Amino acid sequence: MQQLVLLVRQLRRITLFKVSTRVVVITLMLLGIWVATKKLDFPPDVDINDKLIHAVVFFGFAFLVDLASSRKPFWLWKGLPLLAYGIGIEVVQYFTPFRSFSVIDMVADFAGILIYFLLKHAILYMVKRNSKDSKFV
Repeated sequence: MQQLVLLVRQLRRITLFKVSTRVVVITLMLLGIWVATKKLDFPPDVDINDKLIHAVVFFGFAFLVDLASSRKPFWLWKGLPLLAYGIGIEVVQYFTPFRSFSVIDMVADFAGILIYFLLKHAILYMVKRNSKDSKFV
């Protein structure tokens, strides 16, 4: 686990990595807006849990945004902008004839971000607890 934390810290220092990760995040967010404004027709035998998809997508966004920047605090510089993005998508869907605004979708977005935040801090806590090296403090 310590090696993973060190790897992430080293990657964040590489400008090309940070820039390319940010490009990936922006591209995925633009694709997210595109998908959010399209009519999605799934076959009747396909049961997709929309709220789970929201949580997983926003967990992934939180991971990528956090990977691309070491800026702190997380909620001010990463969590709130991601939540604003999710709210923005819901507002856009309100004005789209074949989509709808959903507060529950926003809650699922928040849940994905929160789960990432809690998991990250659980991992950092375990590394700190198991490490005798002061640089993990």
